Amino acid sequence: GEVQGDYSSFHIGPYDYWVIEYGYGPEKNLEKVLSRVAEPELAYGTDEDAFGPDPRTRRYDLAENPLDFANNQMKLVNTIRGGLLDNFVEDGDSWSRARRGYLITLNTQMQSLSMMANWVGSAYVYRDKKGDPGERAPIEVVPAERQRAAMQFVIDNSFSDDAFGITPELLAHTTVDKWWDDVGSVLEDAAMPIHDRIMGVQASALTMLLNPQTVQRVYDYELFVPADQDALTLAELMQSISESVWSELGEDIGTGYSNRNPMISSLRRNLQREHLSRLIDMAFAERGYNSSAKPVRMLSVMHLRKIKEGVDGVLNGKAALDAYTRAHLEEVSNRIDKALDASYVYNSN
Repeated sequence: GEVQGDYSSFHIGPYDYWVIEYGYGPEKNLEKVLSRVAEPELAYGTDEDAFGPDPRTRRYDLAENPLDFANNQMKLVNTIRGGLLDNFVEDGDSWSRARRGYLITLNTQMQSLSMMANWVGSAYVYRDKKGDPGERAPIEVVPAERQRAAMQFVIDNSFSDDAFGITPELLAHTTVDKWWDDVGSVLEDAAMPIHDRIMGVQASALTMLLNPQTVQRVYDYELFVPADQDALTLAELMQSISESVWSELGEDIGTGYSNRNPMISSLRRNLQREHLSRLIDMAFAERGYNSSAKPVRMLSVMHLRKIKEGVDGVLNGKAALDAYTRAHLEEVSNRIDKALDASYVYNSN
């Protein structure tokens, strides 16, 4: 019901006028022209800046607050998914349209995750010179609460089963049409490999949050913020991810589990195995992490021990676990044991 403004500029903007004023305007005192550098509408980033720490130069994000845009995108995704079978596929259409529609929503979800992950370990970059109005420093770490909100968005929209809108009815209708002039469709299974699709999104989300560059920036930026001010720390980042991925270990175990109603779902087991592999790799971290390698290794070992403690608590409890969950947790416990032994030998050298 709200009036929608222009999605993007359809003519030259304030920065363009500013540049023209500097190069061709009547003002002879160019220092006066340049003194407008701190005006927010004159913010400017090049393609080269898109590879830097400033999240405002990322492509495909809209609105002044990308988190609002990302949340709106996910509302749209959930609305479309809820109507795929009834509205998106019309009478006479092939049911393959449901699969195509679901994959479109999954792609939009991935774009939103990538957009918000850029805000974790981020900093605003300014081209101000010394003495310019506002006295802005060239590097300003993005406020901690904004980074946390972005991190939580990625966690909420990739780690939870509910984030993917899967139902048995939907999966039963997501087929594919096979045509010889489209070799890909001929070789594709009629039933969508849903575990592989979701695992791809979740693995990508873990990479977005735990890749060496993001980890290094989060760790470095702790020193950019005065000690009496709030900052997102590497310890908090790793803890938030671990607590979310392994949340089942901290809950009331409950009863009534079966192979058809497992304690830990198949999607969550996949996520936990992926996260476990990342932690084990990070326990031996060296290349790429630079100065953050040592704290990454120590924090990873700490979380491995904590996960094993929780896993063993569930395995040694009185609850009757389903076969899937028990086999999964036994493997996790064994892998952590082996990894901790190897890490001790490796990191003591």
